[in-house]
Amino acid sequence: MLQNNSFLYFVLLIVATISRYPALGNPFIFFDEEFYLFVGGRMLHGDIPYVDIWDRKPIGLFLIYEFFHLFGPYRIWAYQIGALLSAWATSILCMKIARFIAPKTGAFLAGCLYLLWINGAQGIGGQAPVFYNLLITGAMLAIVTFLDQKQTKSLNRTGILVMALFGIAIQIKPTVVFEGIYAGLVLLWMTYQKTKSWSAILVNALIWCGIALIPTLCVIGFYAGIGHLHDWWFANVSSIFLKQKTPHDSWKTFWHWIHWAFTLTLLLASILVLRALAVRQKPAKVSLIFITGWAWAAFTGFILFGCFSKHYALPLFAPFFINAAPLWQARMGRLWLIILVLWGGQRNLSEIKQARHMGSARDLKQITRLLSSPGGCVFNFSGPDIILDAVPYCPLTRLPFSAHLNSDTEKTALPVNPDTEVRRILALSPRYIVIEDDRGPNAELNMSTKAILDEQVKATYKEIYRHRQNDDNDNIVIFMKQ
Repeated sequence: MLQNNSFLYFVLLIVATISRYPALGNPFIFFDEEFYLFVGGRMLHGDIPYVDIWDRKPIGLFLIYEFFHLFGPYRIWAYQIGALLSAWATSILCMKIARFIAPKTGAFLAGCLYLLWINGAQGIGGQAPVFYNLLITGAMLAIVTFLDQKQTKSLNRTGILVMALFGIAIQIKPTVVFEGIYAGLVLLWMTYQKTKSWSAILVNALIWCGIALIPTLCVIGFYAGIGHLHDWWFANVSSIFLKQKTPHDSWKTFWHWIHWAFTLTLLLASILVLRALAVRQKPAKVSLIFITGWAWAAFTGFILFGCFSKHYALPLFAPFFINAAPLWQARMGRLWLIILVLWGGQRNLSEIKQARHMGSARDLKQITRLLSSPGGCVFNFSGPDIILDAVPYCPLTRLPFSAHLNSDTEKTALPVNPDTEVRRILALSPRYIVIEDDRGPNAELNMSTKAILDEQVKATYKEIYRHRQNDDNDNIVIFMKQ
């Protein structure tokens, strides 16, 4: 049965389902995807990203969640099942790529490891890489297939497919550009190997770059056509460079970043060193060299981006564990793969526990009832963004995302002055205000906007709800206008 690909794909589906099932239906998995779902719903009502609702995520991500919002009351299940299926499909592609350099069991474990480790890095829901990793692994599979010369498509068609996939992925998350540049350079190297012609390289470079730019050019054309190109440009380009660096308010948060960066460095180094020492592959296959380069390209992008929060590592796990697949050929390698499976499983369980502490579907129903008795405008200053998607929307601001007006790192990167905007919102007398009460140090908090809010809350609001996440944090606190 282990030689039957269909059976192994089915086992990967079981792994994907079991590892994610405890979190299915939980609306409080991570604030990013809560906001994506909210924006997707607003798009169905005619709101335009960057114009009516401001954020810097690409339009492609919001379009994905707009589709999930079509499922109405089942939209949370819809996006999480969609993410599950995307993760499963990506694990199959990981297995297919790994099969070029490893035995079937090692390739199968690469798919399993991908599923477990993304879950343990805040990817148990619908973070952007859970969706675009499918496009990236598909593009890399096309290149590996061509390198192995087990297909009949021309190099030009392979390049068009690869760059089309990267072009779409860029409109989900622009950071895929690092892997896209690597793939493009490899394609140009293959062009040279095939033609020995610099003119052919130039022509292919222009064609492939043009293909990759088509989705972005379409988006630019749309916003130019409706007279809001400046809004698109500021959100997608200018504001990125205006953000301040994330400070470390305590040894705990600093250690989290250092620990995670060290873990990923150790993970890649252990895989490559152990593979070099224990697995004999001489001369190295060109596909192995390419896949190794992919891992380094993804890791370089992660390091250069400079943010070592867990979910920023989600693009790394496909290339990392595909590179680990050949370890199954050696005794020490098999031991390390088993350890990685157990380690990934432990991280998976930890993430499920964390999601449960954030809240549940029952909590959201209770909150929705509270905010509807009586109904009124809700100002979500720093609470879970899913709350705005659960109640009738009152457009108090273009900046409804909970990590904007309350964030010190964002205060110079927003289209409006945050102090002025918070005062304007409070002048509208929203019936409800939602915050997160973090009792520990938080250097990321905009103390100026928080002080403005606190003054108003103390004067004219009363607390009606509080949800305890842990000893240091009440992640949902609701105040009602007196």
